[in-house]
Amino acid sequence: MDKKTPINIAIVSLNDKFSNTIASSLASKLGMFVADCHQMIVYELINPKDVLQKCGIDYFKKREKSAVKNCAGFLDTVISVNYDIIHEYHSLFENSLIIYVKLPEERITQAVNKVSYTHRDEFLREIANGMVIELEKRSSVQAVKKIMDKLGEYYENC
Repeated sequence: MDKKTPINIAIVSLNDKFSNTIASSLASKLGMFVADCHQMIVYELINPKDVLQKCGIDYFKKREKSAVKNCAGFLDTVISVNYDIIHEYHSLFENSLIIYVKLPEERITQAVNKVSYTHRDEFLREIANGMVIELEKRSSVQAVKKIMDKLGEYYENC
């Protein structure tokens, strides 16, 4: 992303619950709205599993993309985005400042094996354009503080 002023902040990590907690806390500190992109998809599709079974993968992907595009188009919002969504649709977040909150591999509670962790970490570093927050432990307070510091640096350089 170039140095234009983003309209949103997208928070992604390899722990979805942690991303949601950080997004909520950060939005509160910045006076912004908060959204969970995965929950927006579930809300718009009502029952994603039924849509997938009854309508097929092509229709499901079309509706999913529409929901993600809608979410990415919000204004003044901190958006929590899980890895699968950002991997599939990262181009839709072109007007968002993507922040990757990196937890050490041993702190990841979801089933991500070492190969997946390394690959996912590399991908997220690439799309975050230098907005990587590295944590030694899972602390939302520490994460939000580091993000606030990084945002201060980012906007000073714009």
